[in-house]
Amino acid sequence: MRRRDVLRASAAAAALPFAATTASAQQSAFEPLGVLDLDGTKEVVVGDAGETAYVATTDGIATVDISDPADPQQLASVAPLLADREDGPMRMVYDVKLDGETLIAVGPANPTQGETVQGVVVFDVSDPADPEQTGFHETDFAVHNAYLQDGVAYLTANDGAKNPIVMVDVSGDTAEEVGRWSSVDHDERWRDVYAGLRSCHDVYVHEDTLYVAHWDAGTWLVDISDPANPEYVNHFGHYSVEELRDIPTGEAGAESLSVPGNSHYVAVNEDASVLASGAESWDVDTDDGDPGQGGIDLWDVSDPQNPEKLSFIAPPPTPNGTRNGTWTTSHNFEFRGDRLYTSWYQGGVKIHDVSDPASPEELAWWRNPDEARFWTARYATEEAFVAGDMGGQTYDAGVYMFPNRAGEQPDPPELQTTAVATSTATETTAAETTTTETPTATEASNESDGGAPGFGALAALAGASAAALAAWRRDD
Repeated sequence: MRRRDVLRASAAAAALPFAATTASAQQSAFEPLGVLDLDGTKEVVVGDAGETAYVATTDGIATVDISDPADPQQLASVAPLLADREDGPMRMVYDVKLDGETLIAVGPANPTQGETVQGVVVFDVSDPADPEQTGFHETDFAVHNAYLQDGVAYLTANDGAKNPIVMVDVSGDTAEEVGRWSSVDHDERWRDVYAGLRSCHDVYVHEDTLYVAHWDAGTWLVDISDPANPEYVNHFGHYSVEELRDIPTGEAGAESLSVPGNSHYVAVNEDASVLASGAESWDVDTDDGDPGQGGIDLWDVSDPQNPEKLSFIAPPPTPNGTRNGTWTTSHNFEFRGDRLYTSWYQGGVKIHDVSDPASPEELAWWRNPDEARFWTARYATEEAFVAGDMGGQTYDAGVYMFPNRAGEQPDPPELQTTAVATSTATETTAAETTTTETPTATEASNESDGGAPGFGALAALAGASAAALAAWRRDD
């Protein structure tokens, strides 16, 4: 492990005209404050005090001291996970979640060939320098993503049949399943939709509501005031169940990865009045002249029965929006106050002011497609935010610290790369909103361009091409 020299480019910049600009312009320069190389970095979450980051490292977890954003330091690592088990160790640990002093790690993110340990590992992180495993709940399904609130872990359980969310109580000495929810149980018509088009990719919990990123099936809201008896609230997205049922099996893989996109990641702001749904999608139809990839839709969900689409945050543009171009499709993000912190793979990280969610304003953007592919962006403190870089074929993964303020990257690179094959572009058309029979949803007429990943779970279910799956696995 080594701390990357993030100032190596700044020395060269001293000889450039930019260095001679005014003090105010220099202060607004937006660059990393510090970087820690950390193999296998995927999801990153931050403790309440903003001093410790917790990282999924593909083979386990790590804790990082980020109290000095200019000098992030690894505190501890627990890897490989469950190596002492006959079917261990746990592989593809892509997600961690934190609630107070309890951390969970889940995996494997995608189905595997052969027997392998699957489930959720529980840690006491009251001492971040010495995480202690306190429990493990084994599952009969791979776990791509999860959420943790009030001692209950919410797990994605893509089994190819019902694709449920499984609730597990991890608060006691022995973890146990307490409930399940599935769109198929809500409406049997969803059983006829190809499983990969209705993958439960990610989950988010706010108070008594579970938010499910249900891929092409849209974003779903579920009442979990009693986790043992979850109840449907509403759902909305680009497609109706009838439209998805009509997609031939042979076309499902391509459709699941194409714009206008799926519901790949979902989060709400602090009062749950605004919901962001991000799509992970690419330019599959290269004949339409639009090389667009997936962006982020902002919705007014103050009345969950009548959601209204407010705006669209477009992905960073690139000439080649296919999976073989530069990936700048949306990935994971977080609301904090009036700001939205976003990651866009090789498209970098951004901060948006969403105080007016109908007109999000870009405050800062940093990218370096030949050296970083960002998995997530998270608020740390008023001074800094953290981003997880998943690395690439020619550069290391790691944890980046950025200033939490508006600014502009000096001499930004073009969003084209020779280091890793990837893709992006700007979505320009409004997507049709659909809901179920009773609840309604309307879409505002004003589209705002407000200035591997999940694909693995999809490929396993939707039968994406062997070449595409092989390309994704090479990125792991």
